[in-house]
Amino acid sequence: MSTLPGFQGPGPTQIYQDALAQGRFLIQHCQSCSKHVFYPRLLCPHCGGATLEWVEPCGRAVVYSTSVVRRKPEKGGDYNVALIELEEGPRLLSRVVDMAPEAVTIGMEVRAGVGSIEGQAAVVFYANKNRRDSALPLPPHAGEGWDGGNAGLSASPSPPPQPSPARGGGGGAAAAGGVVEVGGAVEASSAAIVHPEHSLRGSTAVVGVGLSRFGDLGGRSHMEIMGEAVYHALAEAGLSIHEVDGIFASNFVDQLAPLVVAEYFGIKPTFIDGSNIGGSSFVNSLLSASLALRHGLCNVALICYGANSHSGHFAAPAQAPTVETVYQPRYPIQAYALAAARHMHQYGTTAEQLAAVAVAARQWAALNPAAQLREPLTISEVLSARRIVDPFGIRDCCLVSDGGGAMLLVRAERARDFPKPPVYVLGVAARSTHNIISAMPDLTTTAAAQSAPAAFAMAGAGPADIDVVELYDAFTINTILFLEDMGFCRKGEGGAFVSGGNIAPGGSLPVNTNGGGLSCVHPGMYGMFLMIEAVQQLRGECGARQVAGAELAACNGNGGYLSSQVSAVFGTAATL
Repeated sequence: MSTLPGFQGPGPTQIYQDALAQGRFLIQHCQSCSKHVFYPRLLCPHCGGATLEWVEPCGRAVVYSTSVVRRKPEKGGDYNVALIELEEGPRLLSRVVDMAPEAVTIGMEVRAGVGSIEGQAAVVFYANKNRRDSALPLPPHAGEGWDGGNAGLSASPSPPPQPSPARGGGGGAAAAGGVVEVGGAVEASSAAIVHPEHSLRGSTAVVGVGLSRFGDLGGRSHMEIMGEAVYHALAEAGLSIHEVDGIFASNFVDQLAPLVVAEYFGIKPTFIDGSNIGGSSFVNSLLSASLALRHGLCNVALICYGANSHSGHFAAPAQAPTVETVYQPRYPIQAYALAAARHMHQYGTTAEQLAAVAVAARQWAALNPAAQLREPLTISEVLSARRIVDPFGIRDCCLVSDGGGAMLLVRAERARDFPKPPVYVLGVAARSTHNIISAMPDLTTTAAAQSAPAAFAMAGAGPADIDVVELYDAFTINTILFLEDMGFCRKGEGGAFVSGGNIAPGGSLPVNTNGGGLSCVHPGMYGMFLMIEAVQQLRGECGARQVAGAELAACNGNGGYLSSQVSAVFGTAATL
């Protein structure tokens, strides 16, 4: 087996860091497809080729999105974190360093330099092209070759940028037929491969759900909180814990979550899945559980979650440092703030429209005795709340809660044998476009533009058929993005769609009827709770917040930094 040059010696990340230490900013250029690549990789993400060469970019760039991280003066004060698009095409997270953070604007022309942030070499950008700061010099010798002391590896002048399709033009309405509008044109989406008569449609059903209490459950571990939810789900279904033979669990504490769950409850599973793709994991587990049940790999599937993020220590998913770490982005808020800023710039979405999402969620929460925050909330209160990362204030951000949830599924032929009316899984699909936010192809369009059409196609339904919608609203922009991407309104019209009480009680589309992650509960991975609310709505159990005559519910789980999207459609027996 021959070994390519790129597979020998230091890896691409080390080469990149060594170049920065020498005052050089390098990106990669694929000799196979002529695309430029950033962050450093071994294989081209565009074509899979291994013929990546190092080049020095021309240095010209524009601000694609920007935000201000609010920090107390005694801790260093506010600072800018921006998403910069290089003339060569790739985007990277960085800072514009020669002006006040609030003065940085989307569309501003900037130029790259290599500087230092708290003693660590980093690529930074200048708005003033003539600036020459000894601490933050522009790259010298632009366009000259560079070998960095690595044999067989050299940097060449960057080839001229190749024309590429317009970016950021926006997607559009998703439909059951599997088409997505993109920039005014209609393109076939991946939903086209899913036939409405898919064998998974209606083959499994939810027969029990359980919730713990929400809020501050001090003195309880995440497993004890989960145990409360599992107990209630089993009691509702009339099942014993020892009848469960499929475990689907993940959290931000246990790397081997399903093994921890199996041991804790004394389960001897025949099927185990601990896939963790962020907050959408449990909607994704719905797909895995349905497949396992459909093929006889288990008989009773348990999807479960618990966290003590409020009373304990919130544990975000552990990740190795990336090329973004040096800029001190305040994750996860940072990524969503950049998406919001871009949507506001591109489509004219306003802070008042973002606030309308929070107000609608609170109005639903006021009808839910279990919700954490139930007191009235106004748009002016959202706008005047403490700023966190522009354009977000504290009321644009989800709660940090203690809470747990559990769901039990069986094959459809058994579903009518349980005490509660079964709720059937009609469609579910997962898609992903990126991991870190700078790799997201378009900050205004998520992978829900692909997952939702696929889920609708499997269900044989479309947005117009849905009675109630449950979305992962970690931040107010999420609701707007997902309503657009799932096809409930056109791309760019989400801000107007959520205004005027349209998604609040009494509006035309009931959205996040439990109060969502903004007002009901959010222990760190909210996907479990939006599914449970959908099930309870379809069973007619939601009291004052009940959507009359609800037969079909659509859900969308979100994970990472808008990274994974999993859409699902639930239905009553009348929808089979």
